[in-house]
Amino acid sequence: MFRRVVLLAFPLILSNLTQPLLSSVDTVLSGHLPSAAALGGVAMGWLFFNAIFWSVGFMRMGTTGLVAQAHGARDEDGLTVHVARGLVSALALGSAIVLLRVSLVAFGLHLLGGSAHAKAQAEIYCRIRIWSAPAALANYVVLGTLLGRQRACSALLLQASTQAMNIAVALFLVLVIHWGVAGIATVTLAAEWCGCLLGVVILARGMHWHNPP
Repeated sequence: MFRRVVLLAFPLILSNLTQPLLSSVDTVLSGHLPSAAALGGVAMGWLFFNAIFWSVGFMRMGTTGLVAQAHGARDEDGLTVHVARGLVSALALGSAIVLLRVSLVAFGLHLLGGSAHAKAQAEIYCRIRIWSAPAALANYVVLGTLLGRQRACSALLLQASTQAMNIAVALFLVLVIHWGVAGIATVTLAAEWCGCLLGVVILARGMHWHNPP
């Protein structure tokens, strides 16, 4: 039993470490841009999206609990319903965020304060990255499903591959072709959608009963 708990917990711990690593890389890259306002703008953008996305973090935890119950009961129909309901809810809520993007960004940056130059950079970042909202919320459901089915290694692989792509492309866009803050936001947008599509493929291929790896 102890060995099984360790095998489940260790990949989960590693996957949780990838998110602060990504924010650290974005901070380092923005610090290499000519204007100090870029660093402040990216930091404000991260605060803005952390406030929005983590306020609906219950989608991940809720999905994990429901999927774990269905998985333990070997209720394939219930499992399918929970996953489908979660993905539809994530896409609907994410689409609402996109539709309200102008008001949300303006209000959020007003609350965060900062200089006019930093706000201008933050607005560039937010108005690009906010298009990733449906994918980001769907990723919560995907990860919750994988964890509920005790597929922690699959969750780690998904997180690591998404973040590795994000970091590699960000280095190219910012340091090589000099897209600046827009490059940092663009690659995060692309990584969220690629991670979402990869996660859905993993779920589609694994929606049958077997012992977790």
